[in-house]
Amino acid sequence: MAKEAREIEQNFIATLSEETGADLQAWLQTLKATGLQKNNEIVKWLKSEQGFNHMQATLLSGIYLNDGAPVYHYPTLFRKLFAGKEQQRPLYDAIVAAIQAEIPATLFIPTKTYVSLEDQRVFGCAKINQTNIRLGLDLGEEPFGDYLRKGVGLGAMPNITHMIELGVESAIDAGLAHYARQAYERAHHN
Repeated sequence: MAKEAREIEQNFIATLSEETGADLQAWLQTLKATGLQKNNEIVKWLKSEQGFNHMQATLLSGIYLNDGAPVYHYPTLFRKLFAGKEQQRPLYDAIVAAIQAEIPATLFIPTKTYVSLEDQRVFGCAKINQTNIRLGLDLGEEPFGDYLRKGVGLGAMPNITHMIELGVESAIDAGLAHYARQAYERAHHN
């Protein structure tokens, strides 16, 4: 899912000049000259005055309001996800290592609010908080308990049903890898 958003944005930037007659930098200057600063105003103006479709207008507005940088630039998204929560980076790195040891093909793709765990399909997410990381997984009807809880506050897709709250690296165990594998197989065999 997040991978697709990045690819859509990259394609939009690559074809902008061909489709509109002006490149990204020219459009950013045009938007600056309008004085518009709110997303909805910019999108409305691009659609009504410049003939953009909704997706094009939304993408260009997002880039403009992101100081001219692509919204789905992974290093920037990661930096923003960890802003003020830098202390969680070692825990996050340990989670990534544990999951990649079990499922090497896993991609960890940042979004605006969480990190998506995916291969061909999304099977989990990691929500970075001040005091912990919530690892959300698609586990269907697996029973809830003290370790494996109902997925809440993840900001991810509705198929993410469960979560494991991790506050320290020592909490990463074989259970985490087992449940990650189960979620991966569930997502890729359904």
